[in-house]
Amino acid sequence: MVSVPDLRSASPQAWRDAATDALSAAKHCDEIGTFARDDVARTIEKQWVSDAGLAARRTFVKHAEDYEAANLALRELCRVYDDLADEIEAAQRDLSSALGYAKDHGLSVDDSGRVSHSKPVASDPGDDSQSEPVRHAQGIIEDALSRATKADTTAAAALRTIRGLTEISDPKLVKEALKKNSPLAIALRLTGAPDGPHQINVSAAQLAAVERAAKETGMSKTLLLSILWQEQQWYQNYDKDGRGFLPSIGRMFNWTLQQTIKPDKSLGITHMKLGTARNVIGQHRQAFTTPDGTYLGDLSDAQLTKYIEENPNEDIRLSAYHLQELQKNPYGSDTDKQLFMLYAADTPDVREKNEQYGDDSDHRGGDIKARGENWDKLQPRLEDAKAWEALSDEERQKALEQLEGDTPKGHSFTIDPIYGGDSHGTGTGEPEPGTPSPEPGPSPTPPSDSSGGKDGGGGDKKPTEPSPGLTPRPSATG
Repeated sequence: MVSVPDLRSASPQAWRDAATDALSAAKHCDEIGTFARDDVARTIEKQWVSDAGLAARRTFVKHAEDYEAANLALRELCRVYDDLADEIEAAQRDLSSALGYAKDHGLSVDDSGRVSHSKPVASDPGDDSQSEPVRHAQGIIEDALSRATKADTTAAAALRTIRGLTEISDPKLVKEALKKNSPLAIALRLTGAPDGPHQINVSAAQLAAVERAAKETGMSKTLLLSILWQEQQWYQNYDKDGRGFLPSIGRMFNWTLQQTIKPDKSLGITHMKLGTARNVIGQHRQAFTTPDGTYLGDLSDAQLTKYIEENPNEDIRLSAYHLQELQKNPYGSDTDKQLFMLYAADTPDVREKNEQYGDDSDHRGGDIKARGENWDKLQPRLEDAKAWEALSDEERQKALEQLEGDTPKGHSFTIDPIYGGDSHGTGTGEPEPGTPSPEPGPSPTPPSDSSGGKDGGGGDKKPTEPSPGLTPRPSATG
């Protein structure tokens, strides 16, 4: 959410200047492309009638297409900057008007946009005349900040798409990618972030558990995925399915620490303290009674610790219910980002700063500031991954084929959502100029009858299994 200081200090004119520069560059590309296609290529076609002339003409036509694609991308960049400037200017006008109104009526406005009386005001019972100015100013300010936030989010998504267009040279594909949330646009946003946040390294079973826990508790999928991303234990980056040697050592290490030198060790893939888990279980007895009648609250510390470590799906459910409990106190828990910070530290200070500064990370300190900044960096990647997941198999395949057709032979690319698995593509387009054709390799040797299977991979890994004797809840609840 854009804060009051953010909106007041924004400079729409800077974006207008950038839009002017982009438009100038677009016109230049259009002129060069037109010259290459209509003048040079046409002249070569008439004056250089040979195979070499035909190759030269094709080269200039290709150059013309490159410039046309650049022209389209730059004009889109111009539009994005202009639209952002228009929206921010309108939001600034509304904010300025509301701030002036607040000052005239003796009201104060904090950085998050919260309006209150500067001094205590006495009023008779049933008289709300003193609260009406607060409501009026509050409504205008909230609308202005929401408008600015939406404009910022929309522009950021468009810019991620435009960044991906630097790899596209076919004007037809550029036009396709510029359609709002087209499969190709989403794919491009997922191929251009090599320095982005690390993956959410959990199995498909845990991703399905996130879906179920979100529906069961009303917590957002985005929030639960962000918790998973933030709280990942070190061993998850080595084996995302949680069944290898390192994950097993990690679980044993956590269990040993909890039982010996560090009894307050955070547990499971969402790093929940044992005491917090017990509080959540106590608040939701029915939800945490297993089908065989075992109530998790009756387990010893050692048993419950082992259960949490060996049942990551249940750990996700515990976290979802914990977030639900955090939200019951409305003070400082208005948004997913505020709950994300409260998950780390539900203290009076964090709640007060959430209430005072909203979703702004700048006014925080220490680990909470870093956590808030992580949230900000993570959300665009999550939104793109969720958009990719929402496509049909056919739409994803088409986008993959479109990128392959525009990628030169000998080159490859990866569509890399932050969760849910990546997709790899190999170029089928014209090779780059000067690239030698690959030499034909030896004929493949047919596999022998004793190969033991066509891929030898053993199939997909199974999700983490529960502890013997403690049956987790059925699939409807994780």
